[in-house]
Amino acid sequence: MKVLMLVSRLNIGGTEKYILSLSQSLLTHGVQVGVATDGGPIANTFQKAGIKLHNVSIEKNLKQISLLSSIVAKEKYNLIHAHDSKAFAQAVALSQQYKIPLIVTIHGTYHRRAALLSAAKSSKRLISVSPKLTKWLVNHNIPKDKIQMIPNGIDIATFRPAANKNRWRKALHLPQTAQILVYAGRFSSDKYPIARNVVLAAEQIAEYNRQFLAVLVGPGPYRSNLVQLADKVNRRLGRTAIIIRPPMSNIQHAYYVSDVVVGTGRVALEAMACAKPVIAAGVAGYCGIVQQKNINKIIQCHFGDHDAIAPITPEKLSSDINSLLRNPKKARTLGKLGVTTVKQRFSIETIGSRIIQIYKGDN
Repeated sequence: MKVLMLVSRLNIGGTEKYILSLSQSLLTHGVQVGVATDGGPIANTFQKAGIKLHNVSIEKNLKQISLLSSIVAKEKYNLIHAHDSKAFAQAVALSQQYKIPLIVTIHGTYHRRAALLSAAKSSKRLISVSPKLTKWLVNHNIPKDKIQMIPNGIDIATFRPAANKNRWRKALHLPQTAQILVYAGRFSSDKYPIARNVVLAAEQIAEYNRQFLAVLVGPGPYRSNLVQLADKVNRRLGRTAIIIRPPMSNIQHAYYVSDVVVGTGRVALEAMACAKPVIAAGVAGYCGIVQQKNINKIIQCHFGDHDAIAPITPEKLSSDINSLLRNPKKARTLGKLGVTTVKQRFSIETIGSRIIQIYKGDN
């Protein structure tokens, strides 16, 4: 079996890391994988993993469709797996031209409806990454029998508990004795409000806790807005309590230095795999501390990206962050819960096997 993944760009983000970990898992199962993309910051990571890259712009014009078509013919790909709205139209055209199956993964609620409906019509199966996203797709007139819910898979060899927190703090030039909150995510129009609330919550905590430090990591066009806000807050506090860091290709190192992680979607799962207590806050709203009594509900919501329990406010965030910082024993217990949950339900080996079943038509 030869699978061609289609994605616009290989940026540092959840969708791209999903494709990387899935492709690596497929290779170990004997599935040959290529990725057609317009390059990006983590393209080298794919190449180092032995994944064949085809540098092509995923745009709907005759030149690019012709180029992609020649790649499919030359490499003899017999299945296409598309991952974003720009890729859907190209994928549909290739699938129809070569009479080969099309699989589409829906990663969020941001896809354009016209692109979704076209992809759904031509695809063999749509993969939804959460139960609430499945419900959203059905509400957008996607046939339920075409949808298969398969969550994000996490590479637990990469994302695992670290023995020495201080070693990583030293490597990232962070204070050894601080109580550190980490937020990781895109600083984009839809996710900037989350990061903004994290900064404002951090200000409330830092006013009374001089050991507290918030580190926000990520790419995106709203990064400069966040830097300005952090500078204002730091001036008001009279010290550097909030640091905005550029995106990290090895984001697990940021999790290692943390006492608490705020995140959504894949970030939440990665941090849980690293034995960190997680507070779920996403595009759809707030879910709070991930713990035994609510973990299944929060997983259904994709940790706040596809549905939520309440709106995000600095007050809710600061209250939950403080409760974890003040109770290290509870934080450690939640960290263990996270590791167990990811190993049992979200290991990329398990998820990769389920995807292969979809490819083969067993589901």
